Amino acid sequence: MVSIIGQSLHASECYHYHTSKTHAIIKKENGIFYQYTEKDPNAISFVQQINKPIKGIDQASYKYAGEDEATFMFSDKNGFYLLPKDGQHEERTAVFSKILPNNVGQKHINGRLFLINDKWIYFNGWKQNITKIVLDGLPVNISNIKCFSSGMYLKSDKQVFSVNIDLYAKKATIKAIPNLNPAQLVYYACNPAENEDFIADEQHIYSVRNDGSFDEVTPQLLALGVKRKFNQLKLMNNPITIWWSDKVLKKRQGHSVSGKNPLTGEDIDINFSYSTSTPLQPIYGNVDFIRFQQKIYPIWDDDFSTPYPVKTDASKLKAVEGGLFQGEDFYYMEADNMKILNTNIPASAKYFTGRYGYGKYLPKALATDKYIYFIGDRFDPKTENKQTLSGSKVKQLGLFYLFNNALFDGKESYPITADGETLVNLGSFVEVINSCAGEMPNTPQVAVKYHQFLKDKNAVYYFDEAGKKLQVIQTANPYDFKADNYEQLQELYKIKDVKGTVKKKTKSNLNFYFIAGGVVFMLGVLGYYLIRRK
Repeated sequence: MVSIIGQSLHASECYHYHTSKTHAIIKKENGIFYQYTEKDPNAISFVQQINKPIKGIDQASYKYAGEDEATFMFSDKNGFYLLPKDGQHEERTAVFSKILPNNVGQKHINGRLFLINDKWIYFNGWKQNITKIVLDGLPVNISNIKCFSSGMYLKSDKQVFSVNIDLYAKKATIKAIPNLNPAQLVYYACNPAENEDFIADEQHIYSVRNDGSFDEVTPQLLALGVKRKFNQLKLMNNPITIWWSDKVLKKRQGHSVSGKNPLTGEDIDINFSYSTSTPLQPIYGNVDFIRFQQKIYPIWDDDFSTPYPVKTDASKLKAVEGGLFQGEDFYYMEADNMKILNTNIPASAKYFTGRYGYGKYLPKALATDKYIYFIGDRFDPKTENKQTLSGSKVKQLGLFYLFNNALFDGKESYPITADGETLVNLGSFVEVINSCAGEMPNTPQVAVKYHQFLKDKNAVYYFDEAGKKLQVIQTANPYDFKADNYEQLQELYKIKDVKGTVKKKTKSNLNFYFIAGGVVFMLGVLGYYLIRRK
């Protein structure tokens, strides 16, 4: 896995193609902010986090109204607003649009559709440019099923509707989806990257997309012999669409197969498979394997043509992550001949998931009382993949393992003097030195640097890559810093080389209480003296 990820990363043109991006609206004491967060492929290191104030919004009456893949919708006492998730990089403050004044009791759906004079109106906006599209043909009494920026699925008590929004032509196309019973409706939200969800009642099921288009797949499922009610399927959380109850129904990977529509007798293409198999849901990651007739197959093998040889009872194997399985011992998928072999590591070993960044990775690991085993593409517990433990427990701290009183980054160990028992990870961020590789030979390649921070009960630390050690940040109080806080990580980086000392808050608090207690005592003595004198 490590080499495959490394190749895919380094063959790419730009680092930012592989990072994850998320958007949010957050409330702080000093206002409401649009927040953009970008993280490294390792999923824990920040690349950047931007907080832009949303100016002019009344914080006390702010209310979230909805969102889709492109836009946030919200309101305050003065109106309704749209804030695009993208395009927020140039201005110092967040860009948003006011689309309507706030009328008490204003009916809306997801903050996009508003009922005005018994007409549903779709709103879109960028700064002062507001687009309004009337949705003629929709009944007044409808409710939301699912909303995207250019497509929607709505229902009344009698019908289910799809809506396609054409912003260029400024018109909407509304269609009734045939045969669906609104009272029985279930929406199956699948992998957003595939742009295919499903909507179903008991007897009919449709494939739907974010532009409002749809196709009925009921004949395909009936041709496979699916007898379960379509609104009672149990969707797994996985990139490949898989429903699993007593049998497995999944989207086929690759080619379709031919079949007959049992309703009409016509030949049809079937893009699903249906079997009495069991998907091996791992503890970490996605479903990669499926068990069928006591053999294990890759999840993409819909025809069960290439089983993986395994010398144990396959029904007792549980997927852990990637090619690692847990049975009476741990078993691992051998990369060369694709056999599932016994590692002879007991099932009681503790598992640690890996961290795969851009050119920097921390391998997966298994730890017993005596050894820690590192798991890569090729795994042999009898060779250099293991290290002996000297009694201390193994901890995973961000991009390090801590054992034998040293930090291990996947390649080297760095002895520490910090308190290992209380040492915890504060987080890390990435400095992008060269974001894109040149197209010509011998041109600079993508280059990034990871800045990592930790703390124990006594101090805050920065990992100095040049010195290969933990550097104490002398002016940082460990009680002031929390994990995974981007602003605090930036603050620590700025002060990491500042000389000085930390005034412990606990001591100042003790001094305060000591002084206050002394004052109270003296007042008590004076009062007693005055009473006695009187």
